[in-house]
Order: sequence, then C-alpha cells, then structure tokens
Amino acid sequence: MTKQEQVKAIFIEEAGEIVEKLDVDIIRFEENSNDFNLLNEIFRGVHTLKGNANAFGFTRLGEFVHHFEDLLDYYRSTKESIEANNLELFVESVDVVKEVMGCELNAIEELPQSYTECLEKIKRLLALKKNISKPVTEQNSVESLNDLASEFGLSSLENEENDIEKSIKFHQALQTDELNLYKIDLNLDIDCYKRGFDYFIFLKILSERTNFLESFFDMKNVKTISEFKSDENSIANVTVIVLTLQRREDIEEIFEFLFEHEFHITQIEPAVIKKADAKIEAASSTASQTAPSPVPTNTNANAPKSTIRIDTIKLDELFDSVGELVITQNFIAQNEKIRSIEDEAINRTIETLSKITKKIQDRVMSLRMIAIKDTFEKMKRVVRDTSKKTLKEVHLIIQGEDTEIDKTMIDSLSDPLIHIIRNAIDHGLESDSDERLRAGKSADGVIALRAFHKSGNIVISVSDDGRGINKERVLQKAIERGIISENENLTDSQIFSLIMQPGFSTAEAVSDLSGRGVGLDVVKTSIEKLRGKIEIDSNEGCGTTFSIILPLTLAIIDGMLVRTADEIYIIPTLSVVESFRPEKEIVHIIKGRGEFVNLRGECIPIIRLSTVFDINTQRAEAWESILVCVETEGGRIAVMIDELLGRQQVVIKTLGKSLAKIKEISGGAILGNGDIALILNVDELRPLNEISHV
Repeated sequence: MTKQEQVKAIFIEEAGEIVEKLDVDIIRFEENSNDFNLLNEIFRGVHTLKGNANAFGFTRLGEFVHHFEDLLDYYRSTKESIEANNLELFVESVDVVKEVMGCELNAIEELPQSYTECLEKIKRLLALKKNISKPVTEQNSVESLNDLASEFGLSSLENEENDIEKSIKFHQALQTDELNLYKIDLNLDIDCYKRGFDYFIFLKILSERTNFLESFFDMKNVKTISEFKSDENSIANVTVIVLTLQRREDIEEIFEFLFEHEFHITQIEPAVIKKADAKIEAASSTASQTAPSPVPTNTNANAPKSTIRIDTIKLDELFDSVGELVITQNFIAQNEKIRSIEDEAINRTIETLSKITKKIQDRVMSLRMIAIKDTFEKMKRVVRDTSKKTLKEVHLIIQGEDTEIDKTMIDSLSDPLIHIIRNAIDHGLESDSDERLRAGKSADGVIALRAFHKSGNIVISVSDDGRGINKERVLQKAIERGIISENENLTDSQIFSLIMQPGFSTAEAVSDLSGRGVGLDVVKTSIEKLRGKIEIDSNEGCGTTFSIILPLTLAIIDGMLVRTADEIYIIPTLSVVESFRPEKEIVHIIKGRGEFVNLRGECIPIIRLSTVFDINTQRAEAWESILVCVETEGGRIAVMIDELLGRQQVVIKTLGKSLAKIKEISGGAILGNGDIALILNVDELRPLNEISHV
C-alpha cells in the first residue's frame, strides 16, 4: 500500500466516525435546539469533513458540506432560534452527507436525487436569512476571517486561557519532587524597548535555565501598520510555563531589573490526589512495611490519556495467541506427571502462572469490549424516523448503555435491533393515540431499550407498551402455513417463537397479525450466528418484550462437558435447561417415532449421541443414563449421555472445511489434558420423526 493509499484509508475511517457522530448529534440537537454547544460540535465535524473531502478530490461531498457548514455557521454565530422545518432540513442534510459519502467512496457517478433538492433548500434558506439579517460591517467581517479561534466558537482570550490551562495540567503530570512548575506573567510597559528590555530576552534566558518552556502571547492590542510605532511595546501580556530544578528565588533574579508590576510568578503545586487515591496510597504504605517495595508507577489522576488505533486483525491474532496460552497453561496445570511431582516451589510456580495467564486473558478480552452506548444512540434515529413515517408519537427509554460487549458483536447487532424496533413501533404500538387512551394508556407510545448482565450473559431487550401478541391468531396462522399441526400443544414461549418463522414473512401476515413477525426470521438467523438466542414475552393488551441473549464474547464459550462412551462433547450452557436421571416409568417408546421422556407433563424426545455420531458402544437404557434437557429452535430435547464432567470455559476452534459440513457440530475445543472436545449444535439434534407435544 502506497503512502497516499494509507492516508486515504485513514481519511475513510475518520470520515466514517465523523458521519456516525453527526447522525447521533443531529438527533440530540433536534431534541434540544437551544444547545448551541452541541451545534458547535456539529459544525466542527462538518468543517473537518469539508477539508478532508476536498483534499482527496471528493468535490461533490466537499461542495455539499461547504454550504451546509455555512448554514450551521449562520445559526451558530447569530444564536437565532431554529424553526422546526429547518431542523428537519438539518437532519435531511446529514442523510445526504451519508449517501454522498458512499457514492464518493464507491466511485458512483450518479448522485442521490436528494442531493440537489437538499442543496437548493440550504442555499435558499441561507440567502433568505442573510437578506433579512442585519448587515455586518467590513471591519467585523475582516476580523471573523482573520480570527481562526472564532471559527471554532472561541474568542481569542478563551482560546488562550484554555491553552494555558491545558499546558499547566500537562506539565503537572511531569512534575516530581525535584522539579518545580511555574507560571510567569510578563506585562512590560510601553517604554520597555527604550529601557533595553523586550519579551524575547527573558524567553531566551528562561529557555537556557529551565527544562521546559511554553509561551502564550496576547496580541489583541497590537496596532495596525499605519499606527504602529517601533519604539513602543504593543504586546499586552506574555504567559510562560516553565518546569525547572531552580527555586522561586532563582527565577525572580532573572527579572530583578523589571518593575514589580511587570512580572508575576505563580508556583503550581503538584496535582492533588483524590481522597479515594489517598486511601489506597495509605493502604499501600502500610503494606509496604511487610512486603517488598513495588516498582513505582505513574498513577497521577491528571496524567494525560492517550489512545492508539489498532487493526482488528492484529487484535484477533493477539486473542488467538492468548487462547493458545490458556490451553497450554491448563495442560501444564492438569498434566498428571507434573502434578505427581511433590515440590512446593513447582506448585507455587504453576499457581502463579495460572494467575498471570488468567489476568492476561481478562485484559486482552477487555480490549475487545466496548460500551453499547453508540449503538443505542443510533437507535434514536430509527425511532424518530419510524415515528414520523407511522404518524405515531413515541417516547424512547434507554437503560444500561454503559454495558460492555464484544466489538465483533456490536458490528452485527445494529440491523437486528433496527428491525425489532421498527416492528415494535409500526405493528406493536396501537394505531393512534385515541386507541391507546381508550385502553387506559398514555397517548404517546413507549419503547424501552435496555442492556444488562444476567447469568454470565449479555441481555439486550426491546419492549413496547402496545397491543401485545394475539396467541390464537399466531397459532391459526402457523397451522394454515403448515408450520405446526392442529394437535400440537405448545407453551406460550413456543407460540411466540413461531412469529420468527419464515412462513410469517408475507404481506398477508401484515393484515392478519398486525405485521408482527414480518422479517423476524432474518433477525433470528443473525442472532444465532452470534451464538445467541431470542426470547419473546407478551401480554395481550399490555405489550411485548424481545430479549436478545448473547455470550460475553464469541471467542470463548461457557459449556457443559459431557461424556458418551469414550468421547467428550460440550453443550453450550446457554441452551441447557436441566439435567436429570429419569425414572423408568416416565420413559416411553412410540413405534416409528423413537424414545421420549414425560417431564412434568411435557413429552420430550430423547436423542442418543452414540446414535447421532455412530459410536460403537453397548446400548444402555435411558433410565440408566443421564438426560440433559436443552432448549432448541423447535422445542426441548433430552440429550442422553453417560456422565457429566462439569462446566468449563473453553476457547472455540474451527474444524476446517472437511468437518464444517457436519451440521450437528459447531466447533471444537482443546481441553486442559490435551484432548479435543466437539461443541454440539443442539438445534440440529432434532429427531427425524418429530413427536407431538402431548
């Protein structure tokens, strides 16, 4: 990749981030159009995008954002309230920016139709506003062009004060017991040149005697060329930040020939440690009396934070390497020969290795974990657009947006969430406010988006307070389409899951079932690819909740280790309901259908792993074995095994192309003793002849 291509790749990545942020910020601004700080944020994003787009020859994008920037700048500078229809234009403009960005990156010649229409709207509005606004003087116009700080919503004084404060905080982080930090304000009189002094003399001396030097010039009183006098000082103030070994008295000596009012020295104390940190420090000092002193580290709360961009491929390679490390560590810890060595030092070393490996694994996993907040923020736009299209007033509630989830899952979650939310608004909520009021509800519909941890998994739920799901209609539609038979007795959960069958994705379903379930089979497939599942809970007349249950990460699975004959298998814990040894009386055989167990009135098919994988072993009776009840797409099944070995987290390994065709297996894992265990795909273990739930 050439240097130009590398720079362009960086631009594409940064531009994508800017556009995503614009999409979120514009909705927040629509909710509170008086927040001009947020308007400044939007302006800066558009301004940056304009410069980068023009630099890479994306002139069509550059032209559009140039005029959009002018419109934003008008409202930003005048602080004029924005009309509702003009807010709609702002949102429309961000949509056009996204579309044109795609056209530019994919070299598509034809622009979207909305490009010209929206651009003309912006030009007309800007012309109208400038014609009716007060004319600015030529002097003010020149000042606004020359003042770079004003372009970002800061006056020169504010900009300088911010820079000084940042400099102080930065150098505080570098300060030690030996180094002193000083802020020096120089205010030389107008006749200082005649007395033989100027600012640069003192800056040169300070630079020779101090470790660090940073200066800030206040140029607001500098006169024009026609009024300028070379023998008079026009610079009002110079602020200098120095970090030095010298004492305050030594610094004061540098300015001994100046008047007292012409300089002021302020010594900056080291950064204050927070109370919580102080308690930790106190505890550490107490512990250090009995333990070796640790290597000193910089725990300054005010130390500047820095971030770096890492290619996700490199991160995945690191994660795979750590997985291999965990497997190797488990092999060492469980190796019989090593465990037979009765040596305390070796045992301590293995224990220490185990702790360090676990810590490294947790740290590397945390690198891939990011808050779901950004994804939830994007859903505000989905709710807004769907609300306007359906003419329904909707209130969105977001909870748990700080919940962290694997980045690879985040990238695949947006589409399923968008589809569920659109269905909830379009088909879940009542048609109009009058219908809701008659049902004793508020006029505005409510969509609740939540994320939380539960039983070692991540749960993301989408709830609405609409009409709920009519179970009778769902059953009737499923029977009509041949998805189930008339004599099947399904639980509520199984009935609700029917709406995610492909058979419901028809236009007829929209009218008969109020559209609930249209396209949800795609959502279900997407979630299952993430090794998750969807649960639906609904009360007719009260609302519906879709719960997406996901593992913490895609690289590690929490599973139940089981043994059949001499083979070890892993059943994902997420699918396990319970395990039991059945009584002989509840095990039955139906001719041509196979075995099943009557578990609390529910007939569950029995699946023998020895039969599924053609394992040559002596046939055992079901009541002499252990049954593991698991939840599958088509209902519950009982997997028959010889022994439960326990629960364990394992690193998932792919099986290669040759074994990928075995649908009953979803992957493999290397156990601590070096053995390979296959991970079962429980949804593919259904019997060939289904048994009715009677």
